[in-house]
Amino acid sequence: MLLNLTWLIPGLPISLSVLIAVLLLSFRKTMNRLTKPVSYLIIISLIIAEIINFVLFKQHITGNILLFGNNFKLTVDNSALLFSQSIGLIFLLIMLFSFFKLKRQNGYVRYFTFLGLLSGLVFMFSFSGSPFHNIYDPLLSFLNRTGISL
Repeated sequence: MLLNLTWLIPGLPISLSVLIAVLLLSFRKTMNRLTKPVSYLIIISLIIAEIINFVLFKQHITGNILLFGNNFKLTVDNSALLFSQSIGLIFLLIMLFSFFKLKRQNGYVRYFTFLGLLSGLVFMFSFSGSPFHNIYDPLLSFLNRTGISL
């Protein structure tokens, strides 16, 4: 049951950041004025992802989750959970420091949106199993199909 919630760890920050980015592109002036609500939403999504990650780590839940059909799977093990927990805490500290110390000028919402998106992508990278195979194997197979040999 809890293993099925693993997709929320990278999914919450990524989906919320994409939603805010679309709203920022559509309503630039209004969204640039909403610095505190945007910051709160992205920080809360990261906190929820960290809570789910902590529960999975404490209960020693491991396994695989298939995303997007059979194309991508999240590999959940203790090392991936520990890595994502530490990375999530670092991103959370960066976001909290930025929230309290940065001036709310033009570009603040975009900065938080990119931080949320980057944190979600790092979470996904930490659960990707073997990063070499997930990143470089499709690239190498593409290069071999086009006739470029390495």
